[in-house]
Amino acid sequence: MSVLFLWCGCGNSYFFSFENGMDEWEVNGIDLDNPSIEWSVQRTQELARGGSVSLKFYLVNNNDKGKIWIERLFNLKPDCLYRVNVRYAFASADFGSVNHWNIITGIMEKQPQTVDEIISLTQADTGNHSQTDVGYRWLGKNYNFTLRSSPDGTLYVIIGIWGVWETTRAYYVDSIFVSFTEK
Repeated sequence: MSVLFLWCGCGNSYFFSFENGMDEWEVNGIDLDNPSIEWSVQRTQELARGGSVSLKFYLVNNNDKGKIWIERLFNLKPDCLYRVNVRYAFASADFGSVNHWNIITGIMEKQPQTVDEIISLTQADTGNHSQTDVGYRWLGKNYNFTLRSSPDGTLYVIIGIWGVWETTRAYYVDSIFVSFTEK
C-alpha cells in the first residue's frame, strides 16, 4: 500500500500515489444509464505526475449527465469540527474556454447517494488553461473545507468528474494529499 500517514500538530495528513493499488479509494458513479454508458476509473501507466501510475477517469457521456468519482472513508474523532485540505494533480486535455466538464471535489459525513449530493461538490471546470490544443496538461487542484465529522467519526473525501455534454473524455488524477486539522 502506498499510503503515507503523517502526524501534523493536532491533525492527520495522508498522501496517495496509487503506485501499488487503490489505497482504499472506492470507485462510484451516478447517472450512468438511460442509455447505459461506458465508464471506468482505474490505475494506469499512460500518464503520471509523480511515480509511474495515476488514476484514469474515462467516460463515454452519451446521456449528457454522467458523474464518476472516487471516494475514501476516513475515521476521525467523533462529532469534531475539522478543517480539511484536499490537493491533487489533475491532467486535462480540455483547452479554450468552452465545452469543459466539471470537477467534483468535496467532503461528506456519509457516502454520496443522490445526484444533488454529487452536484453540490462541483468546484471548477476541467479546462487546462491553454487556448490551443497542447494535449494533456497537469494542473494543481487545492480545496479547503470545514465540516463536522459524523457521530461515529467518519468523513468521506470525494474526487471526480461530471460530464455536462455528450462526448467521450478521459482525465487523470495523481498525488492526492488530504489533511484534517481540528478546529
